[in-house]
Amino acid sequence: MKRLVSAKDVIAAAARHEDIYVDENTIVTAQAKDVAREKGVRITCGPKPEEHAVKEHAACEKGAADHAAVECHKVDLTHEGKGAEPALTAAELEHLIAAAFEKGIWTKDDIETLLGKKESAIDPNVVPVGVSGRHIHLSQHDLETLFGKGYELTKVKDLSQPGQFAAKECVTLAGPKGVIQKVRVLGPVRSQTQVEVLAGDTFKLGVPLEIRLSGHLEGTPGITVIGPKGTVVLPEGVMVAARHIHMSPSQAAERGFHDGQVVSLKICGERGGMLDNVIVRVTETGNLDCHIDTEEANAFHLKTGSKVQVVR
Repeated sequence: MKRLVSAKDVIAAAARHEDIYVDENTIVTAQAKDVAREKGVRITCGPKPEEHAVKEHAACEKGAADHAAVECHKVDLTHEGKGAEPALTAAELEHLIAAAFEKGIWTKDDIETLLGKKESAIDPNVVPVGVSGRHIHLSQHDLETLFGKGYELTKVKDLSQPGQFAAKECVTLAGPKGVIQKVRVLGPVRSQTQVEVLAGDTFKLGVPLEIRLSGHLEGTPGITVIGPKGTVVLPEGVMVAARHIHMSPSQAAERGFHDGQVVSLKICGERGGMLDNVIVRVTETGNLDCHIDTEEANAFHLKTGSKVQVVR
């Protein structure tokens, strides 16, 4: 039975800060090799270091077998050398491909790419941009306080992240120094109200500037939110969103990213440059999209749908 090393195995090894050790009965996919290069994971033919001493001792007692053990380090994992035996029989290869199709590991396009019949359609380091303006996420309790008992948001359009949408409803933000009107409400409702403003808005409102990831609200400033039916005084919840890239686990694995990874963005064009401290967010409901706010987008002449290059 052949052992298969996939990109998922390489990502797991990178998380453990380990290398991968294989033998002549191991198949390493092309994607796994690419991810290994990106992650700095070495794929080595031979036993793990902790197994090496035991195997060397056994080999010494076998005479000629000692030479065979050393030669193992020279095995060509690609099996492309002249006269080399194929890694799999035709029946084994057919079984492997059928199982990969059945489990959703490979698609027809994947197979064609692996066989060199089709260029990969994915550039793992190119991501689309989604530009965010100031907005607010409301809890159900605060929604009803602002708009009335039993109120439900009215969807205007879907957003890039599955299940999220822009609503028709707007509110007013009132800070110690100023007011901002017509702040869009995004749905669905959340467990805690969160206000996302621009850096410039913090000066107008008179609140401290706190750069945070969504949901990390402890220690953020508060504000007053005014709706058509009532007012909510928030003790905390106002933030400037940290720039970030959303993706699903499959998209992350396909591109060699992991949750919490910090990368940079290279922007081309007349107002091109670099954006650092971009955080990768991998969630089950995520979809590939790089979120920056309107101030950042204007500085680099970007708009929703623009493409940027990730620098790892």
